[in-house]
Amino acid sequence: MKEDYNYDFPENGDGSIFGCSIALVWCIWFIISMLIATTIDDRGAGGLLGALLAFLPLIILLIVAGPAQAGFTADEHTVTFRYLLKKTVIAYENIKSIEVKAEYREERGKGINKYYAEVITFHCADGNDYTFAGKLDTDFEEILKDPSYLQKLTENSKFTRLKHYIEDRTPIFNAETI
Repeated sequence: MKEDYNYDFPENGDGSIFGCSIALVWCIWFIISMLIATTIDDRGAGGLLGALLAFLPLIILLIVAGPAQAGFTADEHTVTFRYLLKKTVIAYENIKSIEVKAEYREERGKGINKYYAEVITFHCADGNDYTFAGKLDTDFEEILKDPSYLQKLTENSKFTRLKHYIEDRTPIFNAETI
């Protein structure tokens, strides 16, 4: 089973923390770039080098992270989640339980972007919890018309299908249903 999904941060608000961290690192990099540029005797070349050094990481980040899709691949024994350069592999034998839920979220930027995120959490035997989230394509007018719309949307969502896929292949989950 292989699926791509619209990545969202596992915890509401993590995007703001990530953005502030990136801004801070970039500001430090900008200062270092300008210090390097001032050591060059030729002002034109120094200014050009400083601008290139300062904005190159920002441009690369926008190219790589902008359209980036997250995805997961599940086989007979493991599930692998990937986003950008990060890859997380979880063995089925290590999973104690799986929880899938939908959360209402608001993203503040040039206004308020309201959406629902689907969150899957793997509770593992080693004490670790792995949480992944994806944005759901929701129609808020449809939710107002039919209150069960969100439930119907999540019943056949990618994370719910993944949960059932893993449960069908893991003896501990099959033993609980008998």
